[in-house]
Amino acid sequence: MKNSFFISLVCFLFLLSCQDKQQMKFERISAEKTGLNFKNQLTNTEDANILDYLYFYNGGGVAVGDINRDDKVDIFLTSNQGDNKLYINQGNFKFKDITEQAGIQQTSDWNTGTAMADVNGDGLLDIYVCAVVGINGFKGHNELYINNGNGTFTEKAKEYGLDFNNYSSSVAFFDYDNDDDLDLYLLNHAVHTQNSYGKASLRNQRNYETGDKLLRNDGDTFTDVSEEAGIYGGINAYGLGVATADFNNDGWTDIYISNDFHEDDYLYINNGNGTFTESSKSMTTMMSRFSMGSDVADINADGYMDILSLDMAPDDETVLKRSMGDENYEMSQFRVDKLGYHFQYSRNMLQVNQGGKYFKETAILSGIEATDWSWAALFADYDLDGHQDVFISNGIPKRPNDLDYINYISNESVKQKIENTGLIDQKAIDKMPDGKLQNRIYKGSYGLKFKHKTEHWLPEELTYSTGTAYADLDNDGDLDLVVNHINEDAGIYQNHSPQSNTFLKLEFNYKPKNKTGIGTKAIAYYKGKTQWQQLYATKGFQSSSEQKLFFGFDTISKIDSLKIIWPDHTYQVAENIKTNQTLNIKRIHKRDSFDYKTLKPNTKPLLISVDSLPGLNFTHQENRYTDFKRQILIPYQISDRGPASAVGDLNNDGLDDVFFGSSKFQNPQIFIQNNSGFETYQNDNFKPLNKGENIYADISDYNNDGKNDLLVGQAGGEFYGRSPALLDRLFVQKDTVFSEIKLPQNFLHTSVILKDDEACPSLYGFGHAVSNDFGQKPDVYAFKNNCDGFDTIESELFKNFGMVTDALWFDINNDGTKEIITVGEWMSPKILSVKDREIKDISEKFIPKNLNGLWQSLALFDFENDGQKEIVLGNFGTNTKFKASHNKPLQLYYADFDNNGQTESIVCINKNGKYYPINSFDELAQQMPSLKKKFNSYKAFAGQSIDEIFNKKQLDKAKILQVHTSASGYLKFEDEKWQFHPLDDYFQIAPITSMKPIDLNKNGVKELLIGGNYFGIKPYHGRFGSFAGGALQQNGQFLTAEDIGVNFFNKAVVNFDVLNFEKEKYLMVTYNNDAIELYKL
Repeated sequence: MKNSFFISLVCFLFLLSCQDKQQMKFERISAEKTGLNFKNQLTNTEDANILDYLYFYNGGGVAVGDINRDDKVDIFLTSNQGDNKLYINQGNFKFKDITEQAGIQQTSDWNTGTAMADVNGDGLLDIYVCAVVGINGFKGHNELYINNGNGTFTEKAKEYGLDFNNYSSSVAFFDYDNDDDLDLYLLNHAVHTQNSYGKASLRNQRNYETGDKLLRNDGDTFTDVSEEAGIYGGINAYGLGVATADFNNDGWTDIYISNDFHEDDYLYINNGNGTFTESSKSMTTMMSRFSMGSDVADINADGYMDILSLDMAPDDETVLKRSMGDENYEMSQFRVDKLGYHFQYSRNMLQVNQGGKYFKETAILSGIEATDWSWAALFADYDLDGHQDVFISNGIPKRPNDLDYINYISNESVKQKIENTGLIDQKAIDKMPDGKLQNRIYKGSYGLKFKHKTEHWLPEELTYSTGTAYADLDNDGDLDLVVNHINEDAGIYQNHSPQSNTFLKLEFNYKPKNKTGIGTKAIAYYKGKTQWQQLYATKGFQSSSEQKLFFGFDTISKIDSLKIIWPDHTYQVAENIKTNQTLNIKRIHKRDSFDYKTLKPNTKPLLISVDSLPGLNFTHQENRYTDFKRQILIPYQISDRGPASAVGDLNNDGLDDVFFGSSKFQNPQIFIQNNSGFETYQNDNFKPLNKGENIYADISDYNNDGKNDLLVGQAGGEFYGRSPALLDRLFVQKDTVFSEIKLPQNFLHTSVILKDDEACPSLYGFGHAVSNDFGQKPDVYAFKNNCDGFDTIESELFKNFGMVTDALWFDINNDGTKEIITVGEWMSPKILSVKDREIKDISEKFIPKNLNGLWQSLALFDFENDGQKEIVLGNFGTNTKFKASHNKPLQLYYADFDNNGQTESIVCINKNGKYYPINSFDELAQQMPSLKKKFNSYKAFAGQSIDEIFNKKQLDKAKILQVHTSASGYLKFEDEKWQFHPLDDYFQIAPITSMKPIDLNKNGVKELLIGGNYFGIKPYHGRFGSFAGGALQQNGQFLTAEDIGVNFFNKAVVNFDVLNFEKEKYLMVTYNNDAIELYKL
C-alpha cells in the first residue's frame, strides 16, 4: 500500500514536471552552444562611472537581420566600453563571430543603440551604430557600415552625412515623406547641467549635442530637416526610446519619443507635407516620468496602434519604499502650470489608441504598470494564439534612485570631495543597491488585460538585461529573443511555443530603396476576427528587430484573407491562405490606392456639439487650495467636487433658467432665459454663497407658493468646525426677489440633499467628509418642512453615517413607498426606510455583503426593459492603485497614532497577505515625526507592513475602513436577491462621477449617459482623465463616446443637465475647473 502511494506520488510529480516544461516558452541557450561569446562588460574609470555619466548603466543594443541573404537571421551587438560584434547565423542556434573579417572596426569609445537597415537601397542590410561623444573624454562618432554583399562592410557615415559626434542613444529608419526611401530619426539624450533644467520651452532652442535630429534621405546623402519638420532639439530632452507607426491611420508615419526625467515624451503626428505636429498634451492625459524604452502594437484588434512606454516603478514593497518616487502634488502642478510640462508619473503607461484622436491610459487596469527598472518593451505574439504579448527586459547594476544613496550624495562634503578630486567615490557607488532583476513577460488578450506569465514562460534568472530584439532565429515560425546583458554573456532565448498553434510569417518585397517594406500594414481576417500589424524595425530599447511580420492564429489552419497596404498607399489582397508558412509578398504594380477613410467608423454620432447658446457662458474656476497641505496622508482631495448646477424656471415664465455654483471667493452665476437667449441675474442675497464651495443645487418650490426656490449645498475642505461657509442655504422667491430662509444649523461638508414628495418637501442632507478629519464619518441631517420653517428630525442612524457622495429615492421592495439609497467612499451602499418620521436601515435585506467601495455616483436604469430597474453604481474604476477585493480589501487605518491630538488616515494595500501604507516614509514621518526615531534610514523602513510600523496598542485603537471593490457596476435583482455585476472594462478607466438617463437616439427608450474623470489625487496614482464618456443601453450593449458624439477626455465631469431652449433639448455638461459644454439632443 505504501509502495503504491509512493509510485503514484512519483508519477504525479513527473506529470507536474512535464506540464511545467510544456508551459515554459523560452529556453536560454548557453554561449558555449551558440558561439555567441559576447559580454558587455562595464568597468568604472575616472571618466566613466555612474557618478560622472548618468547613463553609465544603460547597456548596449541589439540589431538582427539577414545580412548575407541566406534566409537566416544574423546578430549584431554593441558594447559600451568594449568591441561591438557581428555574428552570422549558421543554423540550429549556432553563430559565428565574423566581426574582424567583416571589417567592423569601431572608432567610438562609448557605443549605445544600433539598427539594421538598407540605407543605400541596394537590397542589403547595412548597420548603423550610435555613440556618445564629447563628454567624459569619449571620442569617436556614429558609424554607418555599408554592406558590400560579400561578407564585408565599409564604414561610410561621413559620406552619408551621418557621422554625428553627439550624445546618441538610438536610431530609427523609416519613410516619413513617403518617397520610398528610408529616412532616419536620431535619438539623442541630454546630461544634467544647470542649463538643462528650466521651462519646457527649452526644447525650442536647438542644441547639437543633445537635440534629436530628423534626417531626410536624399539618395547619396542625408539632410538634417529637423527644424523645418517641427522636431524639437533642446538641451532638456533625455531621449531613451523611439517608436514609429501610423497612429491615426492616414498613411503617414508618426513618431513617439520616450524622454527621461523632466522633459515630456513627444508624440509627433505626421502632417503629410514634410512637417510634424507634437501632440502629446492634446492626445494623452499623462505620460511616464522616467520614460525608458517603448513599443507599439494593436493590443485590442481595433486597427489602431497602441503605445507602451516603460518607467522604473517597482512592485516590490522593499524596493518601492527605498526608491525615489513621484513629486508631491504642488510640485507636480507647478511643473505643469508654471513650467509648461505635461503631467508625468513614475510608472509604465499603456496608451490605448482611440481612433487616432487620443489615447486612454490603461496600464494599471491592464496589469503592466510596475515592472521595476525596465528597458525594452517588445510586443509580439510569442505563443501564437492570436494576441499580442509583451516581453520586458529588466535590471541595472546600481540603483541611483535609492533614497539612502541620494541622502548620502546630497551631503555637501561628499559632493565637494567628488567634484574637487575628480576621483571615483567608491563609497558613494557602493551605497547604491544592486538592481539585478528577473525579466518579465505578459500574455495578451483581445481586451485590455495582460496576464503575468514570467514564472511559466521565462527561465528563472536575475540579470541586467537592456537592449533586446526578437527574430525567428531557427525559422520555425515563432519568435526567439536576443538580449544584451551587462557583465555577463548576451542571451539567446529559444521560443518553444505550442506546436499545435499556427503562424504566418510575412516577408515583403517592396520597392528597391525600401525592399523590406518598412511602413507596410497587414490585416489578417479569419473566423470573424481581425489582426492588424505595421512593420517597423526599431523598437524596445536601443535595438531593431527582424524586418518581417509574424501572425499567430491559435490552431487555425487557414485564414480567410490577408490585406497588404503598402507605404505608397496601394494595396493588394490574398484569400484562403494556409497557415504555417512564410509568404514572400511582392508589391503588384498598377494597384488601386487604399482609401484610409474606410478605416474610420462610418456611423453618424447621436449628438451634435453646440459651441454655445446666446448669453449662456460659464467656466468654473477652482480656487487654489490643496487638501494635502493640511492633511498630508489623505488619499485624495475633498475640496474639488464642484460646481453645482441646476436647471429650472426661476422667474415663472415657463422657460428653463440655469444656476451654476462657485468656488470659494467667487460668485455663483444665474442665467435667466428670455426670447433671444440668456442674461445674467444678480442678487446681493446670494453673496453668502461665495464664501464656500457650492456642491449641490436644486430648483424647486419649497414653500408650496407656486414659485420655484433655490437650494444650495455647501462644502469645502478648507472650512471646518462651525464655519458659516459650510451652511446649506435655501433662497425663497418672493415677488421675483430671492431671500434666504434660514435652515437649522448643519455644518456639514454636503455632497447631496434629497427632498421628499410632499408639497413642502422635507430635506435629507448627506456629507462627504468631515473637514480636517478625513476618515471620520459625517452625520446626516433631516429637516421636516412646515412650509414656513423647518424642524430637525432626529435619528440615531444619522450619526456617523458615512462618507456619502450620492443618494436617490427608489422603491426597492415594491411596497409603494420609496426608500433612500446612498453610496459613498469607504462604505457599502445603504438603504434607508423612511415612514412617518421613523428611519430604519434595511440594507442587509438588499445589499450583498462585502460591497464597500469608493462609490462616486448612483443611478437607476432598466437594462432589459422589463420594468425592473437596476441600481447602477459609479466607482473609482479598476485603473487605479487602490486595488481591492473581497479577500484582500483596501484598508484605511484611522486613529491618532502619535497622541498629538490630530488623527491620521493611513491607506494600506494588501500584498502577499500583509498591509502596506501607500504613503512614502517621508510623508508618514512628516505627519508623525516620531517615526524618524524608529527608522533611521529608508532601508530600515522599506518593506515594513502596518503591523511592523506601529505597535499593537496603536493599531488596536484604530478604526479600520475597507473597500472591497473599486469596479463600477450595477445591482440586479435575480434569483430572489440583488447581485452585483461589474461593468465592462470600457467604464473602468476612471472614476464615474455622473450618470443620467437620457433618450440619446430619440427612439423613445432612454440610455444611461455616463461621465467621469477626477484629478484631485496624489501623483502616486497618476491622473484619471482617460474616460471620454459612454452610455448603457437597454439591450445589454453600450455606446462609446464616439457613438454618442461626446468627448469628456481630459475633463472632470461633475453634472449632466437637460436644458430646453427654443423648442429644442440640449445636454449641458458641467466640468470642474473648465467651461460647460452643450450638445443638441
